[in-house]
Amino acid sequence: MDQSQLPPIDLHLQLQNEISEKEVLRQELEQFKLIISELESTNNHLISATWRERDIKKQLGDTLAELKKTKDFVEAQNKRISESINYARKIQLAINATENDVCSVLKSSFIYYKPKDVISGDFPWFYRTEKYIFVAAVDCTGHGVPGAMMSMIGNLLLNDIINDREVLEPGEVLLRLHQAVVRTLKQDLPDSNSSEGMDIGLCRYEMETGELKYSGAHRPLFYRRNGMVETISGDKYPIGGIQYRGKNNYTTHTIRLQKEESVFIFSDGYPDQLGGPEKKKFLTKGLKRLIEDNSGRSMRELRALLELEFDKWMETNKQTDDVLVIGLGI
Repeated sequence: MDQSQLPPIDLHLQLQNEISEKEVLRQELEQFKLIISELESTNNHLISATWRERDIKKQLGDTLAELKKTKDFVEAQNKRISESINYARKIQLAINATENDVCSVLKSSFIYYKPKDVISGDFPWFYRTEKYIFVAAVDCTGHGVPGAMMSMIGNLLLNDIINDREVLEPGEVLLRLHQAVVRTLKQDLPDSNSSEGMDIGLCRYEMETGELKYSGAHRPLFYRRNGMVETISGDKYPIGGIQYRGKNNYTTHTIRLQKEESVFIFSDGYPDQLGGPEKKKFLTKGLKRLIEDNSGRSMRELRALLELEFDKWMETNKQTDDVLVIGLGI
């Protein structure tokens, strides 16, 4: 039967079906176009992201290469600096007085020396003439490299002063040292604002008589006799600096050492160390009490105890400053 022979209602249904199919196809086509458009957009984004990723990887590679160059440069610089500082340490230790130097004259003596850094602003000084020995505990401004530079200046100036061959009282030695530091650092110029200098405790021991003379710039001396420790205070003026321009004078104190007696000079590193349960300073009175409470010990034993107590007090705290304690005993 041909379509002309179909009933009118069937023809109408057939047309409607065809129209519906076409609409469905049209909608599917639109969806396909939308999907294709989205796929194209996604693909473009992926391509763009891929290029960005390549650029980022290249930049990252360049950055890592630059960082490696910088790291290698810093490591090389640190190595050179470390080598220089270690070499400076060798020079400083070669110049500094040793425990053997002091013990060659005063056998019951010790030097407890603990720099904060590789090199130190504190230094022990020793000089021997036919009649006297001079021993000093010197604490220069700062620590590390700046302190070590000041220590070299102090060491050389002290040697020059004693090399003049004059018989000098310790107070006169400190006055001349102060004047020499002021001249060397040009602190005598009107526009100078330099405050660098040093604190020092200086002893002069006469080998024949046992007479010990002492002078201190900001540093005290402990004198141990019959189990008790007395303190001889130093003068309030430092060596160098401009704070007390023209006022620096240093008193000489005299002690006649007997057998079994001893004196102690020290920098502020031991008393100023933070530690203990309350993270406080050890204090000068703490050091005095430690020496007094152990008056029955030999000087060798006392040195070991000082080191042990310092480490125990410091515990996990950082070392605050350079440490120097010198004990002189008959």
